[in-house]
Amino acid sequence: MCYYIIEKITRSVLKTKSVVLVPREFFNKFTIDNIYFKVLINDNRKSLGISKSYYYYILSELKDKQLIMDNAISFKVLIPVIVNEQGLIFDNSLLFVDDEDKILVFIDNKSSLYECLTCPVYAECLYGLKLVSKRMNVKIKEEKNPSELWNLVIREIIDKYVNNNFKAIKLN
Repeated sequence: MCYYIIEKITRSVLKTKSVVLVPREFFNKFTIDNIYFKVLINDNRKSLGISKSYYYYILSELKDKQLIMDNAISFKVLIPVIVNEQGLIFDNSLLFVDDEDKILVFIDNKSSLYECLTCPVYAECLYGLKLVSKRMNVKIKEEKNPSELWNLVIREIIDKYVNNNFKAIKLN
């Protein structure tokens, strides 16, 4: 079960391979308030239909997390983490930015909005899964349902791009 979104990006995107870890509480803002997506992918405040102060408040949060620099999206993958007594726990969810096709893919495996067997965005989910795995050089086997494949792809991204750079982080 998950919450899945795929959107076209109109904001500039920097060519980067950055994998950014954010607290799960911040990541949840993308599932609770759709405006966070809109501000992230669109730099035209007037087209969003929100107040100037709310737009700049969200933009400030995105800049503070270093997700936007010089008015451009400045990361490739955003992964939520939970910090507790044992250390960091990687949550099996991600936000992916494709700088080539300017597409944002968001999957939150902690949500119960969609279920694979009855999913209304099944085709889009498979497209996003293949796009992320291709761009991040992760091989997938299509015998499993998309939910299981997303978990494998996210784990592989963490192993390749996070664990290799931070030896002290424990993967749970």
